[in-house]
Amino acid sequence: MFITKKEVFNCIARALKLNPKKININSNSDNLENWDSLCQLNILSELDKKLKGKTFEVDKIANAYSCKKIIQLLKSKKFLK
Repeated sequence: MFITKKEVFNCIARALKLNPKKININSNSDNLENWDSLCQLNILSELDKKLKGKTFEVDKIANAYSCKKIIQLLKSKKFLK
């Protein structure tokens, strides 16, 4: 199961209830008001749906509060296209 950067951004946008165009590699919990601990769970849920339950295999993803870190972790597990 693989995911693209664009799909990661879309998952984050859905979880934060934002337009996907507002999400980019530099988006994080410091520069997006909606991105709090509850939305972090929503992001993980959206990613898990996309990865068919494989998110648990990605160490430290629960503490990844930036697009850059999420992408880096997904890439390290070869889940990113």
